[in-house]
Amino acid sequence: MILLVSVTRATQVTFIVDMSEETVVAGDGGSPAVYVSGSNLNGPGGLVMTDNGNGIWELTTQLNPGSYTYKFRNGYYDYWDGPGWEGDNGLIEGGCAVGDYFDRQVVVGNSDLVEGVFCFGSCDETCDSDTIAYTLVWQDEFDGNGVINSEKWFHQTQLPNGNSWFNNELQHYTDRLDNSYVSNGSLKIVAKKETYTDQGHTKEYTSARLNSKYAFTYGRVEVRAKLPEGVGTWPAIWMLGQNINEVGAYWQTQGYGMTPWPDCGEVDIMEHWGSNQNYVQSALHTPSSYGGTINLGGQYISNASTQFNTYCLEWSPQQMVFSVNENVHYTYNPNVQNSETWPFDSNQYLLLNIAIEPSIASSFTESEMEIDYVRIYEPSALSSHKQKMPVHFTIRQNYPNPFNPITNIEYDLHKDGNVIITIYDLNGHVIKDLINGTQTLGRQSIKWNATNNIGHPVSAGVYIYRVHVDGFSQTKKMVLLK
Repeated sequence: MILLVSVTRATQVTFIVDMSEETVVAGDGGSPAVYVSGSNLNGPGGLVMTDNGNGIWELTTQLNPGSYTYKFRNGYYDYWDGPGWEGDNGLIEGGCAVGDYFDRQVVVGNSDLVEGVFCFGSCDETCDSDTIAYTLVWQDEFDGNGVINSEKWFHQTQLPNGNSWFNNELQHYTDRLDNSYVSNGSLKIVAKKETYTDQGHTKEYTSARLNSKYAFTYGRVEVRAKLPEGVGTWPAIWMLGQNINEVGAYWQTQGYGMTPWPDCGEVDIMEHWGSNQNYVQSALHTPSSYGGTINLGGQYISNASTQFNTYCLEWSPQQMVFSVNENVHYTYNPNVQNSETWPFDSNQYLLLNIAIEPSIASSFTESEMEIDYVRIYEPSALSSHKQKMPVHFTIRQNYPNPFNPITNIEYDLHKDGNVIITIYDLNGHVIKDLINGTQTLGRQSIKWNATNNIGHPVSAGVYIYRVHVDGFSQTKKMVLLK
């Protein structure tokens, strides 16, 4: 008789945490120590990690296939309520927490995997210890009352094609106080329903469109704003190339208009549509993708029209990072930078406006965008921001998440390898084979448009994506809304 014994193969799992922004404190034995802690991992005392000497701590252990929750712990390993546990807020705000205790989660299969590099107490993959230092170079705090500062802003009112604005918009832009003014420390841009005739054309709505008289290359833009509401309203905080050849634009009137759109590049820092209240989006329009661009991402915020929020762009020679209140929702960093994908190596200027879409609600009468301040920073000469090659295989949380219907999946390859990316439902069924091929080391990305392998749209729900590279794999969850 032959006795058959079922053996479950343990999987090698490596946890990596970046402690470069933390002071590592004493653990068991009195020496500085960091732990992987969780009731699923050999007891709540936790497993001690190894200091790699550069702020990175690492632990490799064996786990049977299954789902595990854990947190990283900075010293004090034997106190459940001690100060060493990762705080909940960083994991909740970034959306990488699970369960009642807002832990991290690892799903272990049959392939070895690496969890991290994670920044301690955060959903970020690595701590931004190489942060750019910025210097404020241009601003408007909108102090005072009355007309807008004409040394800083230009009212763009001329119909660019002699008849109307783009995208079938319904408004006239005016330079009247009715549509834009400063009061009580903020700028008001007001869209109104009113019959108004200008340049030989009568339209039923008015608004304002401001061009900054300042243009720059690379830096940080911060605009603290409260958005209008109402179906058909379309406020925007955005940028265009100083070289755009657009009739009536400020820099075109100054002799810079040599390049058509989209060759000049367009950067939408914030767009909001009243038909999708509280969803704010960022997007890039380039010769390789414009109009219905695929280069976009966004997030829902609960109070876009009732509270001020800070909309931010960080623009470097390598990438553009978009955020709201420091919560990043989109990063644009094309693998190949040329005139088709990256017309963003020369001056851009800022625009603020509210457009009126053809879908404007019949009940609409008036709504305003209120802006507390606009600030532009340039990188300090002392900054040492470098784009680093990854030292570990890491997949990033998809963005936007939740999404509908397109989301971006980014991952870092620490070496060249064969990459397999697969989308599963919660029952483990394959939904979509996104990629199976060789890619080079560095930051990579791919989009999923919420369709299955035969091109049919999938239903709303939670999905899992797994990235597998030459024996290493990681998984994350994402949420599709409909």
